[in-house]
Amino acid sequence: MAYAAFSAVRRFFPARSVLAFLLSTMAFAASAQVCPSRLTIVVGFTPGGSNDVIARTLAPKLSEVLGVPVIVENKPGASGSIGTAYVVNSKPDGCTITLGSTSVLSIGPHTNPHLPYRLTDLAAVTTVAASASVVAINPNVPAKTLPELIALAKTRQVSLASAGAGGISHLNIELLKSETGANFLHVPYRGAAPGVTDAVGGQIDGIIMDYSALQSMINEGRLRAVAGSKKIGPIDASEMVISAWYGVMAPAQTPRNTINALHAAFTKVLADPTVRVNLDKLGIEPFLQSTPEDADAYIRADSARWGALVKASGIKFE
Repeated sequence: MAYAAFSAVRRFFPARSVLAFLLSTMAFAASAQVCPSRLTIVVGFTPGGSNDVIARTLAPKLSEVLGVPVIVENKPGASGSIGTAYVVNSKPDGCTITLGSTSVLSIGPHTNPHLPYRLTDLAAVTTVAASASVVAINPNVPAKTLPELIALAKTRQVSLASAGAGGISHLNIELLKSETGANFLHVPYRGAAPGVTDAVGGQIDGIIMDYSALQSMINEGRLRAVAGSKKIGPIDASEMVISAWYGVMAPAQTPRNTINALHAAFTKVLADPTVRVNLDKLGIEPFLQSTPEDADAYIRADSARWGALVKASGIKFE
């Protein structure tokens, strides 16, 4: 079954790097001049999604570390590939980078044969964060737990939104369908925000997305969380829900010293207590690689693993 192929993915986070060691070996970050005027972080999704929230959480401290303005620019569409392609085609000077994710960097190349770029067109800076995925439904849907939702979907169609076809939220829906045989309908959106809006408004039954994108609506009672990739407060963990990671990428021809300076800057940002507290409030934890080379190896290995899992699962993507 698909679960046998996907179960190992929930354990994909390696041991955390020792930040003190990283800081001691990369102390030049604070003075490194990455860009003379400003740094742009391109997010390939609409405002309010996890990529966007993480980028905007890191940007102020990153600006302080680098000594230049850091702008978050949203370029949504095609499950993050429009924004990623924009960065691929940008000048490789380190002034334009993207905050990608499992969906864009590891899964997308295996579910979208028409991507306008390849993973080799990007240079890894580092992974920065990991976030739990959550299944949340409109409070009017008569289910309070994931088993109850599955039982309901065996009596009628239950529609679930994702942040776009071919991404991790889509994959979670397909995994849920394949493991239960229940009648779950995947409804793709151009990012998290419109899907959340329709789930809250009752146009669809629910949504599977990162906790950071759903947290406020869950806390306000406008969505009901029934399961997550890990236990968060009263939210039960389920092995049928998979977590996501986020990473910073630059155009492939970006000079190595610039990549190293960016890595050192993000290392310093993620060591800041205020940044870590703000991420924790969103259900996100820092997830940092020791070097850009380690980040590159991790992302490429993760992409290969997802390729094998997608093929083995038999899951079909529209």
